[in-house]
Amino acid sequence: MHENSMMLMTYFRDRYLLNMMGCSILDVGSMRVIKQKESYRDLFGKYNYVGMDIAPGPNVDIVGYENIKDVYDVVISGQTMEHVKRPWDWLKVLTLYFKKYICIIAPNKIKEHRYPIDTYRYFPDGMRDLFDYAEIAAIEIFRAGNDTIGIGTHGKS
Repeated sequence: MHENSMMLMTYFRDRYLLNMMGCSILDVGSMRVIKQKESYRDLFGKYNYVGMDIAPGPNVDIVGYENIKDVYDVVISGQTMEHVKRPWDWLKVLTLYFKKYICIIAPNKIKEHRYPIDTYRYFPDGMRDLFDYAEIAAIEIFRAGNDTIGIGTHGKS
């Protein structure tokens, strides 16, 4: 995971989860690709972290959405939404898997990088619109460097 994304996920953890040590966290799109030195798992050592992706690989505990059997306290996903065909529907699906918070980090500017596809870039207004469509109440959405972070909970804003 790149440095800015790690910094933003650390911000989320420290601002929202310090009083939730041991809570369950589902990381959607968790596979660590070869060039990545770190993953979000490194940030959540005091939590019950589970990595999920659509293919097996490093840092993946669950393969495929159909194999998610639990509802987690928190869903996180970073550097994944730009690889999703219909992010509006994807976010609606993710609402099924969290009780308290969702944190999405996606690029607002970066070169094309198919893995396996590359679809969109996200600015705060776009992230806010997607959250609203998925009935996620936005708590915080902002740009930081080449990324946009959206933090929300259940219910419309």
